[in-house]
Amino acid sequence: MDDNAGADVVDTAGAATQGDELDPVAVVADLNRITSPTGVEETCVVELGGVPHVVSIRGRRRQNPVLLVVHGGPGTPLAPTGWMWQRPVEEYFTVVHYDQRAAGRTHALTDPEIVRPTMHPAQYVADAVELTAWLTNKLGVEKVAVCGHSWGTAVATLAVVERPDLFSVYVGVGQMVSLAEGEPASWRWVREEARRRGLVDAVAELDALLPYPGDQGTLLEKILVERAWVQRLGGFGAGRDGCAFFMDGDVLSPDYTSADRVALEAGNALTAEVLLPRLADLDLGIITSFPVPMVQLLGRHDAMTPPGPVESWVARLEVPSLVVEWFEDSAHMAMFEEPGHFFLALLTHVLPHARPAG
Repeated sequence: MDDNAGADVVDTAGAATQGDELDPVAVVADLNRITSPTGVEETCVVELGGVPHVVSIRGRRRQNPVLLVVHGGPGTPLAPTGWMWQRPVEEYFTVVHYDQRAAGRTHALTDPEIVRPTMHPAQYVADAVELTAWLTNKLGVEKVAVCGHSWGTAVATLAVVERPDLFSVYVGVGQMVSLAEGEPASWRWVREEARRRGLVDAVAELDALLPYPGDQGTLLEKILVERAWVQRLGGFGAGRDGCAFFMDGDVLSPDYTSADRVALEAGNALTAEVLLPRLADLDLGIITSFPVPMVQLLGRHDAMTPPGPVESWVARLEVPSLVVEWFEDSAHMAMFEEPGHFFLALLTHVLPHARPAG
């Protein structure tokens, strides 16, 4: 009797192979395809603030509420690694990513010297508002749920404050409050972790950064040194000495070509150089009233944007409703580190607000 009788037979010589070798990107692309007849899978270019931006829209039912994801970095899109965590989310939300000005695929569309003078926090907020208004028309919805990650939490928070009529609910992941509070908290965490592990060289290198973060002239240089230790000691990905799944995950993206990855690296460098020093005076702590429901998803081990300043801020914030949920096994990348928990949090705390009334 044939040992394979009754078994599924799969032709492995299809689109996922290149000659005799398996193409992992093609495998991810095949998994990621939206096949539902009521779904949407679209990448387009939208002009925001005079600059063309790459926008991707994905979901299994066009009738679902819209979730706009505002990436962090600055300059590090979530679009090329979204496939790692968002497929179940697409069953309940239409998920929208955009590569911000000077970031990712958007970076390649405009001369960097034209974009450079526009790279101020207020312009990024205006871009997010303009995109949200475009989405309401494009997708036929009244309001959009918005999820900010890291630096993207500052953009999304300020966009909601500016145009609350466009947003149903706000989700913060790795919430930023201010560099003045967050950076010293990050330094204290990593310095104590280095001391606890007996890493004499790390302690000396971190002490040499004082006063930290210092003035704008040395901000980028100091943050790069401090963040390198944060990553090595588990403050970026909990229990990891780095975050390769995110930092290198774009090589498996079905949406990013090799040219896109070159643009991503160039945009990341430009954004760090130009935008990061301009964040020194940004302080969300001056916001005392927030106009829509807020959900904060906090990684217990996050030392990139330490949760202490977030807890202090939301404790004094007037807000229609507030949920603070801890991710005990996560640092800065909760949606990647605990994707099941993240998905459940969206269903429990975000979807009820995102659904249209009636």
